[in-house]
Amino acid sequence: MHHWPLTALTLTTPDLVLRLPSDSELDALAQVTADGVVPDGAVYFPQPWATAPPAERARNVVQNHWWARGDWTQDNWRLLLAVFRNDQVIGQQNLSARNFATTGEARTGFWLSRRFQGQGYGTQMRAAALTLAFDGLEASRVTSTAFTDNAASRAISRKFGYQPNGIHRIAVDGRSYDTHEDVIGAARWRDHSRTTQVEINGLSRCITHFSSDVPYGHSGGVR
Repeated sequence: MHHWPLTALTLTTPDLVLRLPSDSELDALAQVTADGVVPDGAVYFPQPWATAPPAERARNVVQNHWWARGDWTQDNWRLLLAVFRNDQVIGQQNLSARNFATTGEARTGFWLSRRFQGQGYGTQMRAAALTLAFDGLEASRVTSTAFTDNAASRAISRKFGYQPNGIHRIAVDGRSYDTHEDVIGAARWRDHSRTTQVEINGLSRCITHFSSDVPYGHSGGVR
């Protein structure tokens, strides 16, 4: 799409492709959430969308994508990438930031179809997001937040060398939950042993959407 070049951005790992979904693919992504993305009774997100009734979950996903695109500015952006395995949508990987040109800080988040959890795809998704953030956008640091019970997300953070950055208590549906924030800096990312190869395509066409001050990354695999 000429007037929305973010549609050209694609991240590729050995098993996955991450990119913005078309309308029909967004509908399929919404169906994934309707089918379930968290264990029964689990609370993994600060908003209760994942435990809402299936039709409401699906609708919330569609509206969230529309909101992220319509509300996008260089100072406040949320990149919501659909994750495809063999052309089948299986989840979503987020990368977001506020005042990125000033802080150099971005945040990641993700969810994955229950049918595809525990197979290493979450690790590849995180690798793709971190490669875009550090190698493509030259972030100074990236944070990730997970609920105490979300052992899978916290394990992925440990794989990449994140360090603890505090525990926060939040309210969800009238109950309090502890969340753990972890952080990884650019130097630690550079020193990390890369076990997942990630290729970035289309970034040169949309780089100014992330910040007017972001230099174009020259790391291998970035175009």
